Amino acid sequence: MSTNEGMALAGLGIFFIILIGIAFLVALVMLVINFVSMWKLFEKAGEDGWKAIIPIYNTIIMSKIATGNYKLGIASLCTSAAYSLCMGVANTINAIATSGDGSLAILSIISLPLSLLSMVLSIGMAVLTGYFRYIFTESYGKETVWCVLSIFFGPIIYIVMAFDGKTSYVGPKNHIKWFE
Repeated sequence: MSTNEGMALAGLGIFFIILIGIAFLVALVMLVINFVSMWKLFEKAGEDGWKAIIPIYNTIIMSKIATGNYKLGIASLCTSAAYSLCMGVANTINAIATSGDGSLAILSIISLPLSLLSMVLSIGMAVLTGYFRYIFTESYGKETVWCVLSIFFGPIIYIVMAFDGKTSYVGPKNHIKWFE
């Protein structure tokens, strides 16, 4: 390798390090803004703001804000955990089945139902998340348009709701009786 090629590769490496650093800083700023907005929304609902920054606990508190109880949050967390477990086991079985001399290839048949179950669970997670965002936004008195937009652009809608002086918590609506 010539000196020019080495310099070019070093420059390319530095460029990618700077690019990754900028992406990290942007993600960090977005995370902080999201934490601040959720903190404010929790306080508008009468909850302590610090509850918004604790990962699993915030889902349960959001469920209480949106529905008046914890059932939707627990259902959402259980669906997510089941998806992660099924996907992890299926991937592990596939890794074992495809390694070595092929004598364990039959194991890949076992991973197929787990992979299909993971796909069903991912659809369930998407539906629950959409419903969760819809009723969370609705519990702050927002119209249907806002609620539908929160399904697709939740963090942006939550930022607007948090810093809007006219938005206040009005309480849960309870659309599905199971979550009462």
